[in-house]
Amino acid sequence: MKSAARPPSRRRPSPPRPPRAAAIDLDANRRLLNRYRFVEHELLRILAGWLPRTATFELKCELGRSIWESAVHVNALYLRLREIQSPAFQPPEDAALITVLRELPHAPDEFALALGVYQVLTPALIAALATHETATLPNSDQPSVYALRHALLDLRTQQARMEPLLAAAARAGRITRAARRWQQYIAQLLAAAGGINGLARRPARRPAAPAGRTEFKAPREAERDARFTQRAADLAVMPGEDDYDAHTVEEFERYSTEMLAAETVALVLHSVRGMPWEFEYDTARHLYDEVRHCLMGYEWMRTHGMDPFQSPQYLHIFKWRSQFPPVMQYCLLTMGNEVHAFPYRHRRVEAHQKSGDRLSEQFVRYDIADETQHVRFGHRWLPELLKHTGEKRSLKKYLQDVIAVWDTEYRSGKLTLNVE
Repeated sequence: MKSAARPPSRRRPSPPRPPRAAAIDLDANRRLLNRYRFVEHELLRILAGWLPRTATFELKCELGRSIWESAVHVNALYLRLREIQSPAFQPPEDAALITVLRELPHAPDEFALALGVYQVLTPALIAALATHETATLPNSDQPSVYALRHALLDLRTQQARMEPLLAAAARAGRITRAARRWQQYIAQLLAAAGGINGLARRPARRPAAPAGRTEFKAPREAERDARFTQRAADLAVMPGEDDYDAHTVEEFERYSTEMLAAETVALVLHSVRGMPWEFEYDTARHLYDEVRHCLMGYEWMRTHGMDPFQSPQYLHIFKWRSQFPPVMQYCLLTMGNEVHAFPYRHRRVEAHQKSGDRLSEQFVRYDIADETQHVRFGHRWLPELLKHTGEKRSLKKYLQDVIAVWDTEYRSGKLTLNVE
């Protein structure tokens, strides 16, 4: 039996799809992700070195936050890179890109550095990540897309915070011609590297450094802007804890000075090379926690009608710590200040609870959570740091010796400063 003929299909043929642009292949993906990682990895170290040298308080706080956010981005790229190449971190095969990051720290001043970072490198990084996000294979490379999208969110928000800060500095005449020339120089160096991704056309000549270039040296003193009127104060005896109101004022005024701890951790992060990436990641978080504790003190003081810029700054404490090797600085902070603070902090939580002061109670409880993590960092990394530096003393002996210094000098207030 003859089958009935099929009726003609009423479906219209689909129009031909335009050819898809060639996606980033795996080898290019490795190279590009590693370039982004290198830029942010070097940036966080550079900003850590500049944190103590930066005087403008708002800019100092932004550097601290940028260090932490860059560490988060580098960690996401680390987790992705170790899946597609070994070792995960590799030097970029581009001397011109390395030159950009080697030159960046030699800015003539803090706003020159900020212009190079936030008006040259960060916008270029945003553009490169945004292009990569849509150019890579969306399914096969979804882990990279995920990391890039989250970095883009941070970087764009960072730009939104920095624009008004830099605009205000320009209106106040704080951005000099030397700073603008430095910004132009960093932009020219980046162009000589073909941009963040290395794919742009490169000019034939490498630019010459401007006259304002200033060789960067790790700081040994912490800077503050002109609003801080008490920079060289000694630690005063606090009112007794039985005087709740007076003691609480002093308690949170001292929180407002915890930028000193952030600056010490920043100096350690900048100075120590060759440790596992996880050490840098933990140290960046430690640094930013201390910035937040400082801001917590500012928030408390302003809520209570006080001016935090009038707080004594105790800058000699940073100068005292900075004269020791980085590992000892780290030990003085984690195994000295932070380990020994817990009994007092727990008493303060109870005092705030009894007084019905919920804001103060919550601030101190969050501080305890952060400091608990910092002590864990110290226990984890001090043994590794001692091995890394070739320290001959046992961990036990080293801790005994360092805590003896902390006890006889820091705790007593009799800080010995070596004059070079």
